[in-house]
Amino acid sequence: MTEIVRNLKKSSQEPYDLIIVGGGIYGVMLSFEAVRRNLRPLMLEKNDFISATSLNHLRTVHGGLRYLQSLDFPRFRESVVERKWFLKYFPQFIEPFPCLMPLYGKGVQKKPILWAGLLLNDILSFNRNFSVKKDRHLPNGKIISPQQTGEIFPGVDGKDLEGSAVWHDAGVEEYQRLMMELVKLAVNSGATALNYVNVKGLLKENDHVIGVSALDKETGDEYEFKAPVVINAAGPWSRDVAARFDKDHPPLFKKRLLLWNVLFNREALSNHALALNPEKGKGRSYFFHIWKKRMLVGTGEVIVEKSDTELNVPGREMETFITDVNKMAPGLNIKESDIQRIYSGILPANENGKLAKRPVLFDHSAHGGPKGLYSISGIKFTTSRRVADKTLNKVFPKAKKMPHEKILEKMEINNLSFDYHWEPSNEADLNKLKEIMQKESVLHLSDLILRRTSLGDHPERAIKILPKIRGIFAWDDKKWAAEVKDLKENFKK
Repeated sequence: MTEIVRNLKKSSQEPYDLIIVGGGIYGVMLSFEAVRRNLRPLMLEKNDFISATSLNHLRTVHGGLRYLQSLDFPRFRESVVERKWFLKYFPQFIEPFPCLMPLYGKGVQKKPILWAGLLLNDILSFNRNFSVKKDRHLPNGKIISPQQTGEIFPGVDGKDLEGSAVWHDAGVEEYQRLMMELVKLAVNSGATALNYVNVKGLLKENDHVIGVSALDKETGDEYEFKAPVVINAAGPWSRDVAARFDKDHPPLFKKRLLLWNVLFNREALSNHALALNPEKGKGRSYFFHIWKKRMLVGTGEVIVEKSDTELNVPGREMETFITDVNKMAPGLNIKESDIQRIYSGILPANENGKLAKRPVLFDHSAHGGPKGLYSISGIKFTTSRRVADKTLNKVFPKAKKMPHEKILEKMEINNLSFDYHWEPSNEADLNKLKEIMQKESVLHLSDLILRRTSLGDHPERAIKILPKIRGIFAWDDKKWAAEVKDLKENFKK
């Protein structure tokens, strides 16, 4: 099994073609696309891999149907192509699921409009199933009757119901395992990935980037890493890093949009994901995902000011969110006490406070900054690989790319998956967890529970199984107690 080796002293003595600041989804995809070009990337993450916004995800790989509403065909095609990429190359993680939207004849949610939209979706994504395994094919969309709607979604509000639109999209249950497989694929092909390394400054020589200085947060030791290119992919901190390394570039993050998804301690309302609207066709819509047969609802959003508490969903906003959920599913009677997990993160917004439409790539040298420094700000999980590909095409225009198959043939899957109530039942289960812990740079208990597995998505279960997994950690009792305390604090956030 590929091992993510965390040896900062050795790593600081190696030469690299580029250094990536940030170990979220964009940093991971940059690493993956860099090794495709036979480049040697170093990814430095100040916390753990796939934390912050990248972890707090709706577990979907959207094909962009909603972009047809605004006739944004470029974004639609990008989403379709990248969803297909995931379905083709990671079928063990990505699977299709049906979606249903009840129609009440209001706004754009009218049968003729949705029928035309689904038809256009199918025509423009005509090649979505080419070279994809048959069991991962996405069927055509359709309009169904009110009676059929009630059979699929028994809790539907039947008043004024004219039928429903049905289509298919893609989702991922073991999101953390998919992300770590991408990290390992990059490492197995020449990348170096280091977590808990805080990049402090940019190293320059004759106005050209030569590397970065960084702090090992685990030991307090300082290191320098050398490369002629540095790409700032620090997510919500990308504008801060750009300003620290060179100058502030407001378009990277004009405003800070807090988005959140909520996992409720309830079974899914249907075997279809549901696109529902509290006003039956007007205003915002919510998506009721069927993640592991549970009810995962998103997405709420509000503009926030930068502060230590910006990831906390304001109380009034959560009250509105829950009120809307109850409007959309009469009789559900959801309460705040039904919340299992809140997944919140920060993404860039435009001047109007809406989610930015396009990622931003900033070449600092084109604006008087050091040569070899770039900053990117992304907005979407589904198209993250495409953004990484475009970025590296600009930074390394002469680099030849090997086929994805060449990288993916090295994939070594840890097949351990976790249903909602999973608990380790034998030595084999414990050994698989131990293998993850020992070979994927797990430094803390929360790394294993929250960011290497989905165990932390059911906090009560996670706490319950701690005595069973205690033996796979070589820590003394004091260290173990501190790690358990930290994990429980994470669950309170």
